Amino acid sequence: MGAHQAKSERLTIYLVKDPTLLDEQIVDTTKAKNPVDLKISSGSARLYVKKSPPPTQPAWSNFLIENQDVPEDLFEGRRSEGAVLVFRKDDAAFALTFGTGFHMVDLDLVVRDFGLRVALNSSDPERLRSLDKSSYESNPLNMRSQSPRGADIFDLLINTETDLVYAITGTSTEPLFGSHVTGRDALTITPEITLDDLPAVLTEAFRRYDERLPDRFSWIEDLRRVKDSETLEILDMELSTLLRSDRLPDNIWLGEPEIVDWESQIGYSFDLRERTLIHKTLQLPTLIEYMAEQGDEPTATALRRHLVYAVDDHFYPLKKWTAYRCLYAEIASGPQTYILRNGDWHAIKESFIQRVDGQLSKLEIDTIKMPVYKHGSETEYNACVAADSVGYELLDRKTVQFGGVYDKIEFCDLVRNGRDLIHVKVYKNSATLSHLFAQGSVGAETFVADEVFRTKLNEQLPKGIKLKDPAARPNPADYRVVYAIVTAKDIPKTLPFFSKVTLKNAIASLGALGFSVAIAKIEIDREFLNTVSCKPSRRTQAAAPDLVRKPRRAGRRSEPPAAPPS
Repeated sequence: MGAHQAKSERLTIYLVKDPTLLDEQIVDTTKAKNPVDLKISSGSARLYVKKSPPPTQPAWSNFLIENQDVPEDLFEGRRSEGAVLVFRKDDAAFALTFGTGFHMVDLDLVVRDFGLRVALNSSDPERLRSLDKSSYESNPLNMRSQSPRGADIFDLLINTETDLVYAITGTSTEPLFGSHVTGRDALTITPEITLDDLPAVLTEAFRRYDERLPDRFSWIEDLRRVKDSETLEILDMELSTLLRSDRLPDNIWLGEPEIVDWESQIGYSFDLRERTLIHKTLQLPTLIEYMAEQGDEPTATALRRHLVYAVDDHFYPLKKWTAYRCLYAEIASGPQTYILRNGDWHAIKESFIQRVDGQLSKLEIDTIKMPVYKHGSETEYNACVAADSVGYELLDRKTVQFGGVYDKIEFCDLVRNGRDLIHVKVYKNSATLSHLFAQGSVGAETFVADEVFRTKLNEQLPKGIKLKDPAARPNPADYRVVYAIVTAKDIPKTLPFFSKVTLKNAIASLGALGFSVAIAKIEIDREFLNTVSCKPSRRTQAAAPDLVRKPRRAGRRSEPPAAPPS
């Protein structure tokens, strides 16, 4: 028989974490037909073809044909073909998926970011086509930046300090891989090959995975994957403890681990049974409630068993992940900070931490002591400070209708002595701090740059601090932005790491404009703290839900005494 002619084939390649695993552990063989061993030039290749499900009519067909005289087979239903090829050579094992075959692979057993690392080592840094990232700067966001032509990675709007890159597509520098390479957990390429050429392609991919990243991409390793089994066990234990606490912490949430297609999917489910609930969004309390109904506690081990499906309008799974992969967390354990993303723990590189802490060590600490906090809300506190303290003017809740990207801008909460622009926030979580730091930057930048904003702002300023000429550009050196945080802890030292990064960037932005910046700690009244640490009235809960401890629910594990807000 003559040799097959090479042609372009789309390959989706996963690297298996442990090559000693059996095929039955990597692939759900209960969903496959009997395996077939394929002839190949080197190594071994075993093919698992997915069993075809019975055809089903789309859910929307009843709307069209109910009580209509139409043929029964008008809608033929769908059959989804899929296959997995398990390739082994030397000390490596790969799973190649075709069609819907990825549903058969246990993705917890593949190397996270294998494809990303190979793609980074095989792409022209100045000819990238697409980049997927998640941001920790404020609320967690999954984003995709694309260019119709090849672009430099920084042209794709990447922030090297607050963005985590988890997928790229670029122009290939390796002829074996074809013209373009895409990498995330899997490596996706379209080379011109036959099956006998496959070992050479996979060998090259494995070699590039082990290579050091180019200098252009070296910052991606500021978050280092944790591989030590003992450390991983400790982190999962800490995570499980937090998940079982009466009040879910703000540093853990549930979200999609990758970009999803909102046009194709209608929501998420935790199983594929008939009449199962479809949720529009992923919420951690909803998952925990579902697990409780199944008799499971929310632990790291249990979350690896439970699945999350993104389903389409036929209720067919477009994607599936373990619930553990959908967890995002930022946890401090000892002196080290760890991030859980996409099912993997990452330690923040020490040099990155030192760089951020070093810059924050230069931050001015405000020496003017502000009144202690013993109020039901920030609004109440700001009003009391302005009414009872000399030199303070109240601007809280006085927004300037400005239009554009920010629509309404709150200049600041308090003005002190006509110079200090004070932004006050009770520290609840990382997102609230990010909002605080962004508010200071946006307000100050617009104040300096836009005459229309200054004119509208001047209408709201108290008489004693009105601008003499709103048309004149103010001198930023005449003002100081003060971030005042209500907390019992040492700041900025104890801030969550990504809050520190956001603060550092805000300081740099304000400094470039000419503003000086300071941080202030607002102490909490001890008697007030003791009052709200016990079970509060409903009225108190409504006034300050984040400064009180919720009563323990029956059947849930009790937590230690509530700490002061931090």
